Amino acid sequence: MTDTIQQVLDRIRGLKQFVVRVPVPKEFRFTGAVPFDMEIVGSVAMVTVWAADQTEAQQRAKKFFQSTT
Repeated sequence: MTDTIQQVLDRIRGLKQFVVRVPVPKEFRFTGAVPFDMEIVGSVAMVTVWAADQTEAQQRAKKFFQSTT
């Protein structure tokens, strides 16, 4: 097995689920697939994200909402 494949497998094995709170932009609209489980209440989303750490989870959820406005 190459080093690259081993690195990918190690990263996958190290992922954990995090629930992060993200503000929902007023202009947010669902379009296409949603890559996370989430619940939106008012202007805040509780998003379940698989990531290596809390910071990465928060960044991935924010990026999703920013890319859909």
